[in-house]
Amino acid sequence: MSAKVIAIAQAKGGVGKSTLCANLATTFGDVGDTLVIDCDPPQNSLLAWHKVREDIYEETGLTVMKADKPSELLNLLEKEEKNFSYILLDGPPHINPMTRTMTAVSGLVLIPMAPSPVEVWSFEQMDALIGESKSINPKAESRLCWTRVRKRVRSSEYLIEEVRKGSQVKPFACQLTQRVAYLDSFAEGLSVYEWPDTVARAEIWSLFSVVQRLLKKCPDNNLKKRKDIIQFSRS
Repeated sequence: MSAKVIAIAQAKGGVGKSTLCANLATTFGDVGDTLVIDCDPPQNSLLAWHKVREDIYEETGLTVMKADKPSELLNLLEKEEKNFSYILLDGPPHINPMTRTMTAVSGLVLIPMAPSPVEVWSFEQMDALIGESKSINPKAESRLCWTRVRKRVRSSEYLIEEVRKGSQVKPFACQLTQRVAYLDSFAEGLSVYEWPDTVARAEIWSLFSVVQRLLKKCPDNNLKKRKDIIQFSRS
């Protein structure tokens, strides 16, 4: 059986890709062997987070590797897909050949975004890429994950509704709110599920639950189309 491959991708930095990836990865690690591939050189935030995590715990329950180029990512996926139940890909802060490769190869693409005008403007590029990737990866699912949401703030509610009406990517009903627990726990090599914030823990558990259910109808990956993926990444 092949691993379920989940990409966390966006066209802009600072939207919480690595934080979301770390939180989901630790939760998936409780139910199956989980690999994270850090595809964001030279920052490699997930590698740094995992190093801190390993310094605290003898056994983290996670494996973290890195891929600097699309070809390295595809090679790693082909090598490791039978060894793990879940593989999460943490992408770069822009659309480049790596981001295109991730959307073309993954069974599920998660797009984190905060309800701010700047992030909504940049999301148009990601929305377009999801549409393009359907030509090569038609059975893949994609979902928008709202992060840093300020509850009962009218401007945030307005932007969330505008994106819902105009985007081809469906949003999750559950949202991650603006809480310092997400930043503080990441800095300590932890997830919020291991942090004393019950609201943040409940948010991540809700998100994990809906992602896990969604994965049941997602394809594992699209590796059989490697040549087409390489061509798509360069287009």
